Amino acid sequence: MTLDYYRIFYYVAKYKSFSKAARMLDNNQPNITRCMNILESELDCKLLNRSHKGITLTPEGIHCILMYQLQ
Repeated sequence: MTLDYYRIFYYVAKYKSFSKAARMLDNNQPNITRCMNILESELDCKLLNRSHKGITLTPEGIHCILMYQLQ
């Protein structure tokens, strides 16, 4: 896992969309999804709630994004 995963997580949280985050990062949606799955696995917690209506942060995701923003 690299710091890039946290940067990707920040963009996913900001835009509440894997595809919008991918566009902003000049990447592709499957790669963004893969990175988020790896990050959640490495941290052993769920950061994002995924649904057909979009993405919301879990309590752990909120904590993680606050910590990222403090850096």
